[in-house]
Formats: sequence, C-alpha cells, structure tokens
Amino acid sequence: MLLKSQIFNNFSFKLILIPSIFCLILSFFLSEFAQNLLIFSGILSFGIIHGANDILLLKKNTRNNDDSSLSLLIKYLAMVISFGIFFYFIPFYALIFFVLFSSYHFGEHQWTMFDNNGLKKLNFFYFSYGLFLFSLLFWIHSSQVSIVIEDITKFQIQLFFYDYLLIISFILMFFSGFFNFKYILNQLFIQLILITLLSFIFYSTKLIYAFGIYFVFWHSIPSILEQSRYIYGKSDFKSIISYLKNAFVYWLISLIGLFIIYFFMKDFQNLLISIFFSFLAAITFPHAVIIFRIKRN
Repeated sequence: MLLKSQIFNNFSFKLILIPSIFCLILSFFLSEFAQNLLIFSGILSFGIIHGANDILLLKKNTRNNDDSSLSLLIKYLAMVISFGIFFYFIPFYALIFFVLFSSYHFGEHQWTMFDNNGLKKLNFFYFSYGLFLFSLLFWIHSSQVSIVIEDITKFQIQLFFYDYLLIISFILMFFSGFFNFKYILNQLFIQLILITLLSFIFYSTKLIYAFGIYFVFWHSIPSILEQSRYIYGKSDFKSIISYLKNAFVYWLISLIGLFIIYFFMKDFQNLLISIFFSFLAAITFPHAVIIFRIKRN
C-alpha cells in the first residue's frame, strides 16, 4: 500500500506535474507555431527514444536464451513493417485497432507507474481508463480530430460520435473501477488530481500540444525511467545515460527514416499526415506489445 506522501514525493509524479504546469503556462504566451515546434521536438526526442530500446527489453524478457539479438531484431522489424503496411493500406481499421490497443497501453502505464500492480483482473480497467483519456481528448477537440481522421482514412466521423464515445468510455471506466475498487484505492486520490490537471490541459491547449504534453511528460519520460530500472536494476543518472546511449542508434535511424520520407513526399501534402501517423503507429505498436509482455511477467 502506497501512502499519499510517498506518491507526492515520487520523482515520476514531480516529473509529470512540474513540466505539465510549465507547458500549460507557456501555451498562453507562445504562438501556435512555437507550441508545435516545442512539442514536436519532445515527441521526436523523448517520444521516439522511449521505444528505442525494445530489442534490449525483448532480449532481457525472452525465456529462450538462444535467441540472438539479430533474430530478435528481425522479428521486431517484421512486426514494425507489417503494422506500418497495415496502417498505410487499411488505415480505418488500423486506426481503430491502434487506438484500442494504445488505450490499454497508456492506461496500464498510468496505473502501474507508482505501484506496479500486475493483476490480470485490472486489465479491463486499464483499457477503459486509457480509452477515456483518448475519448476526452477527442471530445474536447472533436472538429480537429475529425479532420485528421478524414485525412488519414478518408472516412468522415460525425461530431456526435465523440459524445457517445466519451459517455461509453466513462461508464466502462466507472464500473470497472467500482468492481476493482480495493485494488485501485491506494492510487485513487493521486490519479484524480492528475486526471483533473490533464483535463484542464486538454481543454486549454490545441490538439497537438495537448497530446504532446501527455505523450512526452506523462508517458515517455516516466517510461524511460521505468525501463531503466528493468534493464539496469535502478534508474539513477548513470543508468539513464546508459539507456540513452543504447537507444541512440535506433533513435537516429528512426529520425533519418522519417526525414527521408518527408523529403520525398513533401510535394504530396495530402499524404504526409497519413504517412507520419503510419510511421508513429508502426514503431509504437511493437513497443506496446513488448511492455505488455514485461508487465505480465
């Protein structure tokens, strides 16, 4: 059982709270271009880096010690390429699958960040909580989200859909939390504070900036600390530096690949959003699968 004082003194909590409030204040003074530049810098650095040590994580997690790094790399790249193709050629269904799968990934991370409770009975609660976060962001920025989805999938979402999605996700979260109340009670107070802050961030800032704050400071950086503890046994400065060194090559290759795609496709602006999200989804999906395996073990 975690005490409230233990969570408030937790480094990950401070790492979420302080930068989030700082970025929220900045949003009132920065232009939209400056906000996008700031948040895309975070996504392309910490956002990609937090999934850049997947091979190392997979190697440590695998039960078959005979698997070489090359074998694991081939399997990993096959997963990345397969999902990237799936997302690019069947974007509507791939987007639905990605949002649902990511809902679990984000929800699980949010509720195991402070107290690593791996109970399988909480899986649906993690999913419903993550879905509620997505639904809240989509509902607040429904017009812009519909435009993005139409650009990616060529399918137009009516605005009333987000009302239903928010209501359904809230009901699922409420009842799954109610039936698992004793397992989430020790974090309930702190999570209520965090979701209140996140709701205010979503409401007060633009879509990309709001998502970026959550993705970078609530998910990516705490995930780097969590992975460092898993790989090296601790998350001190030396471990973080080792993590970043191991992640550098994959991160650099990912950035180069993204900029090459942009260079060749810059004259086809209507395809850039689809390609960009295909790229992010392709590198995020296998990472979520690996983290799921680790937390289950």
